[in-house]
Amino acid sequence: MRVLLVDDNEELRQFLALCLSEVAIEVVEASGVAGALKRAETEKFDAFIIDSVMADGDGLSLVGALRGLKNGRSVPVLLMSSISTSLARRMAQSAGCDEFLVKPFGQMQFVEQVKALEKVRR
Repeated sequence: MRVLLVDDNEELRQFLALCLSEVAIEVVEASGVAGALKRAETEKFDAFIIDSVMADGDGLSLVGALRGLKNGRSVPVLLMSSISTSLARRMAQSAGCDEFLVKPFGQMQFVEQVKALEKVRR
């Protein structure tokens, strides 16, 4: 499985990438919206893991842009957010997210939710 992990928090992004690499998931990192779009335009991924708030844009807008790309239409998306309201979940679902993970979360919970994306087919 090959995933694009998008988060502007470098420490968290590197930690999450390490967690996934320990279970044989290949991780490509992007620190924001622009970098994520550039990678997604030219590379193939099995899943997108996206933070909801970043310095150069928001995760929901990024999901919409990814869904507009040929390489992004059918790729499952996990959105990470510190907002746990039902409205936030509905907005994520409406934007095209397949999974929603509320911060803070545990390492095992994160890994299991990413693995579950393999079963999602759009």
